[in-house]
Amino acid sequence: MKNKVFNWDSVIESLKEDSSGLNLWLEKASAAYNQEKDTITITIPDSLHQKTLAKYKNELLDAIEHAFKKVSDLKLEISKADDAKKEQSSKIVIKEQQILLPLDPQHPFIPSLNSRFRFDNFIVGQSNRFAHAACKAVAEAPGQAYNPLFIYGGVGLGKTHLLHAIGTFIYEQDPSKKIMIITAEKFLFEVTQGIRENKMDEFKSRYRSADLLLVDDIQFLRGDATIEEFFHTFNELYNHNKQIVATSDSPPGDLKLEDRLKSRFSSGIIADILAPDFETRVAILKQKAMESNKEVPDNVIGYIAEHIDNNIRELESTLKNLLILAENPEELDIELAKKAIKIRNPKFDQAKKIGIDMIQQIVSDYFGIKVQDLLSKKRHENIAKSRQVAMYITRNLTDYSLVQIGQYFGGKDHTTVMHAINKVENLVKSDDKFKNTINEIVMRVKK
Repeated sequence: MKNKVFNWDSVIESLKEDSSGLNLWLEKASAAYNQEKDTITITIPDSLHQKTLAKYKNELLDAIEHAFKKVSDLKLEISKADDAKKEQSSKIVIKEQQILLPLDPQHPFIPSLNSRFRFDNFIVGQSNRFAHAACKAVAEAPGQAYNPLFIYGGVGLGKTHLLHAIGTFIYEQDPSKKIMIITAEKFLFEVTQGIRENKMDEFKSRYRSADLLLVDDIQFLRGDATIEEFFHTFNELYNHNKQIVATSDSPPGDLKLEDRLKSRFSSGIIADILAPDFETRVAILKQKAMESNKEVPDNVIGYIAEHIDNNIRELESTLKNLLILAENPEELDIELAKKAIKIRNPKFDQAKKIGIDMIQQIVSDYFGIKVQDLLSKKRHENIAKSRQVAMYITRNLTDYSLVQIGQYFGGKDHTTVMHAINKVENLVKSDDKFKNTINEIVMRVKK
């Protein structure tokens, strides 16, 4: 049988189905077979290629055996031509005369920051207080106490906001700082592109000279070459007291990364962000309404905050939908809020549980007043009594807190709500006629 001829392209082709992406590392490589020694030598452009491919020597030998035959050994050599080219490119020879040119000042590095995300418009609550404080400390003294800083939490809770706020704060204090803000997916893309175009030296120089590295969604970091490059970038920056901040959807220990990288993140400060509580959601909606120069009634704010409880982006989107739906300020009511919520969640159906809006409407009808009167600061006896009854029934028929009830009734303080409930309870005990009135309203609500 005639011997097979070694074909390097066939080897690369056989590796294209390999999930490790080995073929990408071989695009700039060449190979030759030495029949006398029965070895194959792969010539690569730099030490990064050499170090990475050495880890996959067995896979390469298997691919060579599949496309050609089994060989005794495999060698990896850095191209001398590439080294000579680099050496030549770094030298400038002026043959006729020396020309002195004025140094052109380097343009300042402008980071890709979203200036809308700042500390002064980030709403702080119990769910994010520590994360906010840690980020503020980093911004005020980067590379010192809180390095690295790792922030984790669910989608839409403000991690990206804080990441940009850190960068914006530092950049405004000192525009000469080199701030790199990037997603893990973009970092992966740039590593791959650097390998393809043989520009890894440029890539390393750009990232390892940063004063601040901000990485969003680190959980999407994958690929041996990408993780290896990030690990060395991390070490280089950390060893020079440069600040590193990363965000993720889970803590470092749960990431699908190498233990050495998880250990690096765990060595710093870890801050989690939880879903915002009701008070924080209300504050966020009020802030966004103010930014839109719109005045949204407290009961409408409370209604949206009560029914969207796990995602700040969804809160903001629902408020935008509400403002778009309203042709005039008078239309900003509970019914319109329901429609705004249903745009994002068509299955939303408040009829499945007793809501404060239902109680307010039934109490208002019973006492012959308007719902707006319950939400106002009016102190007329009939209105004040109706308001107290509505608060009392809400407390007894729902699981709303005193703070939430107060928000639905025109932003009343929780102590005001407690006073109203206590007053109605005392009347129910001492006045049978009033007790019958309460029972009648409760029956209507439960129907």
